[in-house]
Amino acid sequence: MNSFFATAEQQTQPELRGKPVGVIKAKGRTCIIAASVEAKKFGVGTGSRTYDAFKLCPQIILVPADFPKYEAMSYKFIDICQSYSPDCEVFSLDECFIDVTETEKFWGNAFNIACEIKDRLRKEVGDYMTCSIGISHNRMLAKLAAEQIKPDGLFWITDDNKLEVLDRSNLMDVCGLGYGLYRHLTKLGIDSFPALRDKTMRFLQEEFGPFWSVHLYNLARGIDDSPLTPIDKIADAKSVGRTYTTHRNLYKKAEIERLIRNLAEEAAAKARQMNLAGRYVGLCLRGEVDGTVASRTGSWGQKESWYGHMTLKNYIDDGKNIFDICVAIAKNWRIHSVRFCGVTLGMLTKKDYLPSPLFASDRKRVNLIKAIDKINSKWGDYTLYPGQLLGTNLIMPEVNGFFGDRKYRLGFV
Repeated sequence: MNSFFATAEQQTQPELRGKPVGVIKAKGRTCIIAASVEAKKFGVGTGSRTYDAFKLCPQIILVPADFPKYEAMSYKFIDICQSYSPDCEVFSLDECFIDVTETEKFWGNAFNIACEIKDRLRKEVGDYMTCSIGISHNRMLAKLAAEQIKPDGLFWITDDNKLEVLDRSNLMDVCGLGYGLYRHLTKLGIDSFPALRDKTMRFLQEEFGPFWSVHLYNLARGIDDSPLTPIDKIADAKSVGRTYTTHRNLYKKAEIERLIRNLAEEAAAKARQMNLAGRYVGLCLRGEVDGTVASRTGSWGQKESWYGHMTLKNYIDDGKNIFDICVAIAKNWRIHSVRFCGVTLGMLTKKDYLPSPLFASDRKRVNLIKAIDKINSKWGDYTLYPGQLLGTNLIMPEVNGFFGDRKYRLGFV
């Protein structure tokens, strides 16, 4: 889908249509997480700072994100895509790969399917919603085709035109060639696909080793045999977690602990939703030193960050247990302030494989959590929540653009 978050806001707020819009995570945030088609014409894009956005486009309208709305729209979009083939891979929140090799005959051809998807998107998701569709004989070329015409484009890459399209594309335009490979290639003077095709396999093997040499050789020729991963074939999650950057620095111990507890509850709820439990707990905190924000490079001030983990003998899926372990992990940390927090529950396994609680108190706690999950499932997240979080602005679960927790999220499709 085109400029998904921003277009979704224009869909539900017609007064924004035709105007440059920048979506920010929440009121007061300074990073644009999505820009409308109109804003992109001024050079505003994902990751732009609001200060820079206003310099490029003074009339831009900033809108706080509405993640539940984007999630609901995404599920409708995914349902549309799945209806054309069981081989449908959800690549991100607003992007799917569909293998219609065995099913296109029911619609005549792939072109008819593409046109129908566009029509259904407008009818079933919103009349202002558009998508760009690429058609080809492998996923790499199909994705590249989808990037050719935006917004609302349709492009077909065949054996006859694939090299022409590749040769006018940048190396980083192709899915499967990341910044690390790109940097290595440019150091060797390889800055285009024709230059990459000119290199022999022996040269690539000497520079990139046995795996990446074959990968690059194939990319330069539009060859890709990677299979799709349909929803029902997604591997079980190995870990669940939640990260959050606060609006301000947190200095008080009680504030920091409430933040950790909030994120621990969400990580635990995700695990329970997938019928999983884990025995690895990780905690990450980042903050500032002497009033300067700590950065990964240290260029804005002295870096202040902490990370620790604990591996348990028993599996857990209770937010209170996760929180208690996080507190134990951070016991000896000399924390000045906190601006970022991340909580992880890892080494997950199916709860079907675990023994039932032995003690009555443990069984009572399990039943209590089941009741809370049932109520929150019916009436909304955090209808019931720990008393420790009373009086705080609750951090609600939110979907991210890359669907990093897709095994959990797609359980609702």
